Amino acid sequence: MKKQWLPFLLAFVLPLILIFWWWGGFSQARFETTQRGPYRYAYLTQQGDYAKLPEKQQEALTRLQQQNVKTGTPIALLMSDPRESAKRDRMARVGYLVEEGVQVEAPLAIDTIPARQVLLVEVKAQLLLAPGKAYSALIDYLDDKQMQLKLPTVELYRDGVLSVEMNI
Repeated sequence: MKKQWLPFLLAFVLPLILIFWWWGGFSQARFETTQRGPYRYAYLTQQGDYAKLPEKQQEALTRLQQQNVKTGTPIALLMSDPRESAKRDRMARVGYLVEEGVQVEAPLAIDTIPARQVLLVEVKAQLLLAPGKAYSALIDYLDDKQMQLKLPTVELYRDGVLSVEMNI
């Protein structure tokens, strides 16, 4: 019986564990209070399920490329707490950092986030896993400190690291 388990573990379970590790599934969130911003970004508004944010991000990129706008880091602002709002009512902005002076055409819009003091959560993981890990750690951290989640949160994904910023 034991001989049957070893090939199964080596062929199926071990590769799954390695892939999960490679994607950052075992990485820990890092917290810091710091100054962040200012950010200038071009965005599209998304109403509905946050699972559709990557599609809206791609739409924003396509529209910016069509307008010959040089894009920087992807950015998302989550305006609604998914624990408290129905999927259809959730609001977010998704887009890209842009340089000063850039103008865009509708439906894109431009906004600025001023420099401010934030609680920064960073997770090194693939984009599919990173938000869940970051927000789970953030909620646990806030619960331990008897603090509330303040929205909007700002998400930036650079070099395999998701940064979630919450104003404090």
